[in-house]
Amino acid sequence: MTAHGDAERVQLLWTGGWDSSFRLMQLLLVERRPVQPIYVIDTGRPSTLFELRAMEAMRAGLLTRLAEPSLLAPTAFVLASDHAPEARDAEIGHRLLHETSMGTQYLWLSGPAAALGWSGVELCIERYESGLSDWQRRVFDDPGRLNGSPESELFRFWSFPVMHLTKEEMREVARAHGFLDLLVLRWSCFRPLDGRPCGRCRPCRLTQDEEVRFANPVLVAARDLARKTRKGLREPAAALESLRRR
Repeated sequence: MTAHGDAERVQLLWTGGWDSSFRLMQLLLVERRPVQPIYVIDTGRPSTLFELRAMEAMRAGLLTRLAEPSLLAPTAFVLASDHAPEARDAEIGHRLLHETSMGTQYLWLSGPAAALGWSGVELCIERYESGLSDWQRRVFDDPGRLNGSPESELFRFWSFPVMHLTKEEMREVARAHGFLDLLVLRWSCFRPLDGRPCGRCRPCRLTQDEEVRFANPVLVAARDLARKTRKGLREPAAALESLRRR
């Protein structure tokens, strides 16, 4: 059995979702390269426990197929709240969040990345059939290549190994190399309900697996309405409290 040093391992941000799980399996089963998975814990995500369970199931399946199980290192866990984004990254991130549809994860991920000195860590973003999104056009020249803009500084820690592939193309690669059965164990939903994907968040809308069983849509709609109602009640109360303290 070969001993693999930390320096040669591919550093991969693994979320338990489709894109990063595909890349993990591609590295291990196709390219046969050693991997160091990294999971950044956001305690505010309702999906965290589901992601961890999915990763546990996929890891168990992978280890039975690896001629060298040592290729897959134990997952490194990092608590996002231990490392706040740097001031410049926070400025860029908040601007992009305000002006585009960029997800909040790219801002809070910058905190651990800067504090721990990450460089070239693989961050998996798929290619959309419609082309680059609004925030991606601010950051990339071509899929996976940063354009040097001020906004692209927020993404300086990463490399983007699957940005040339759509989810369907990843599916075909996984099928051709015999690991689609493991890939479908992934978890992608942001806001699960009753142990099932909600069917309404963006990852759920992008899901193409017919076998995925979503939560009852009536219950999901009721939950989302209740959340919006609570938010609507809190905002005026917060404004009144702010006025009272002046």
